[in-house]
Parts: sequence; C-alpha cells; structure tokens
Amino acid sequence: MPQVLFRVIKAQQSDFRAFYKEIEKALDTIVKPDLFAYFNKVVKSWKNPPEFKARKIIWLEKMQVYVYPTGPNAKIWRYVTNGNPVPYRIPKTSNTTAKTLKFKWGGPGSYKARTTPQGGYNGPGKAMGKTVYRKFVIHPIISGRHFEKHIACWYKPKFQRTMNDAVKRGTAAAKRATR
Repeated sequence: MPQVLFRVIKAQQSDFRAFYKEIEKALDTIVKPDLFAYFNKVVKSWKNPPEFKARKIIWLEKMQVYVYPTGPNAKIWRYVTNGNPVPYRIPKTSNTTAKTLKFKWGGPGSYKARTTPQGGYNGPGKAMGKTVYRKFVIHPIISGRHFEKHIACWYKPKFQRTMNDAVKRGTAAAKRATR
C-alpha cells in the first residue's frame, strides 16, 4: 500500500511528550479527516461503499497514517483498487429472493467503468444492451484503479506542510516543557 511519509530531524530535547502531543493532534484533527473525506469522495456514488478506518504510526524518524476499508464491503474496495488478475465466478447469492442475477449486457465492451486505472473519472458508469438473467457470470480480469496511490500523490504536499507546522509547534512545546 502506498505510504505518505514525512521524515523528522531528531531533536535534542529531553521531554518529547509535548512534541508527541502536537504531532498526534495534527494527525487526528487535520490529516485523518482530510484523508477520510477523500476516500469517501471516491466511493460516494457506489451502491455498496466500504467504511474506512485509519491507523497512525508515530516514530521519531517518520509519521504514517494508513487508511483501510472495513465492513462487509471492504472486499469490493480491494477488488477495485488492486484489481483481480484472473477471471472469477460471481454466483447468485443465497441471501436474496431473486433466482438469478439481472444486469444489462450488450456483449464484451458494452460496459463503461466510472474510473480508469490511471485514476481518471469517466462520469457515471454505463451498461448498454438488453437486460439478461443468469445464475452466475464469469467476471473478466479487472485492472486495478490504485486509489491509494492517487490519494497519496494528491495529499503528500498538504501532509508535509501540516506535519512541518506540527513539528515546529511540537519542538517549541518541548522546549517550553524542559524549562
């Protein structure tokens, strides 16, 4: 999974509690909400969007925030963002009253995806053709959309500015704490 990293120059202060608190505050109040907003924007139009959680790691050398999908639809996120290199079977699920899958299909190439593997957006997805019914389908290979990579590239400059400011505030707070 792509990471947005920020390196910290080791400070000489003996009390890092104040420094750590500033870093943690910036990650919790600025970085995580920004990242959640962007991840949720990506899945805004999905019928079954996943939920997202984040985990932060704060070391002296680096700070990281991992955003990951959770809930029953996390698997969908992983398929779309990572892709699937082999065709796979989609059965009709037993938890519905329908006897078959129902979808529009006009042959290979009749579906236009909303997103592209390069991170672009095609507008609303479109399925063209007539409505068909099947007990199962063999889904073709999926090219990964690499959402995390695109989000990391987009957010890296803001992350670095935010963490630089937090490091300055934290260093000042640590100096005050040692007096």
